[in-house]
Parts: sequence; C-alpha cells; structure tokens
Amino acid sequence: MKHLPLGAKQRLSTYRKISIASWNHPRDPSTYSWLDLPVEAADAFLKTLPTPRPSLTHYIAKIVAHCLEEHPALNHVIRGGNLYRRGQTDVFITTLLKGETGYDLSGFVLRNVPQKDLNTLAHESKIEAEKLKDGTDAEMARVAELTQKLPAWVLRIVMRFQHFFHFTLNTSLRAFGLPDDRFGSVMISNFGPLGLETGLVPLSPYCRCPLIIGIGRPRPLPIVRDGAVVVAECVNISFTFDHRYADGAHGAQMMKKLQKVFLNPNRFPEIFQNEATNATLSSNPDPA
Repeated sequence: MKHLPLGAKQRLSTYRKISIASWNHPRDPSTYSWLDLPVEAADAFLKTLPTPRPSLTHYIAKIVAHCLEEHPALNHVIRGGNLYRRGQTDVFITTLLKGETGYDLSGFVLRNVPQKDLNTLAHESKIEAEKLKDGTDAEMARVAELTQKLPAWVLRIVMRFQHFFHFTLNTSLRAFGLPDDRFGSVMISNFGPLGLETGLVPLSPYCRCPLIIGIGRPRPLPIVRDGAVVVAECVNISFTFDHRYADGAHGAQMMKKLQKVFLNPNRFPEIFQNEATNATLSSNPDPA
C-alpha cells in the first residue's frame, strides 16, 4: 500500500541535482517573497456565493492549487535525492487550537483541491476544523498521544524512521495510526485573525512541503489605480519556497498567475468550476 500517489520520476537539471545534494530537509533552502493585493474584488466575489460561504483562505487555496496544476514545478516531493511529481494537488490548512497546555498549532488537509468548488472546500473545512477542536479527529489524536508520551530525543528518532518509511520507501504507516501524506502540496497559514498584518512562515523539515503561504490581516494601503494614488483595503500574502525544488522563475510564474486571478475572479470561471459559481459570475460584472 502506497503512502502517497506519485507520477513518473523526473529528469533533473544540473542545478536541480546540485541543489538537492546541497541541502537536507530543509536547513535552510528557504526563499521568501510576498504580494500586497487589494481585496475588493475577492470580497465582492465571495459575498455572492451560497453558504457555507468560503473564506479568503479557501479563495487563495483554490487559486494556488490551480497555479500548481498549471505550473507544476513546485508540486513535487524529494525522495532519495530525486524529484517526483505528486499525483494530486492537496492543500494543508493550519488551525490554531486551545487545549490544556495552551495554544497549539494543528491543521487538516483538503484533497484534490483543483477538482472541488469553493463551497465544497468551505464545507469540508468546517467539518475538519470542528473535528480538530472537539478532539474527534482520530488521526491527529493518535499523533498527539504519541507525541506527548515520547521525550523529544526519542521523538526525533521516531520521526526519522517515519520519514524513511513514508518518503524513502513510500510506505503507508496507517496500520500504526500515522496518516498518509498529511501536509500535501502546499501549506496555508492565515494569521490575520491573530492581528498580524504580515509574516514569513518557515519551512518545516517534517512535512516535505515545498511551499508555505501566509495570509495577513487586511489593512488600508496606498495603491495606484487609473493613474491616481488611492487608499484600498489590501492583504499581504507571503510565500516561502524551498529552493531545492524550484528556481525564482518558477515561483514568479506562479505568483503572476495568482495575482491575476486574485484581482479578477470573474474572468476565470473555469478555476472556480461550479455551476452555481459560474452562474453567479455570468450574471455579475467584474468588480475590478
């Protein structure tokens, strides 16, 4: 039984092979970038959708997933010093929990995001977040139980074995209570509700996720519109890339497409692919 679905083994360019050989997982191949984007068009679009109404996080998740499908250079996993194309595009959404030991960071994964509409993503997110908060997510409860029982130095050894079986051997460990491919293709962390306007999220060695996106709290910023400086509500979207997987050119392609779709959702009905959504798009003018 496979731990995660994979496509064909990829041929490596000279720099990609040197890059993979130069860094471990990861210490530290982080490359950072960010965008400040007006949220007017996104907010107007999301308000037209039925309940459960998707959030800005779902909106960005859907666009990012499309970008990874269109520019898949970042949608890989490193195994044994080689890049392998992921068989599907999954998005991990971080979730802040409050328990007996205080605040804790967890999350859930949305599978096959390009194949789902925004309302489906919102519905699945609501269910998964509630399971995390009330402790009924069996997989995460098992992980938390093991983590709490083991001292840090033993946990480090256990995680190395888990990495070896999950990624080097590509073997499922579900029989031991460990979930398959828990983090997927990209992680999204919305820290705006905490009052943070900007932030750069670090890569995590244990998740093998080459792209992490941070979403800040929207705030007014000066922008140029039709040749004049105006004030608009903007959101900061930060990107942390793993340089072993891709170059700046790959990241730039993805960020350009993300910006284009984010600012003009009504021009890309095929991305949000939902009959109700498409009907809304066709009956409403582009707010941008």
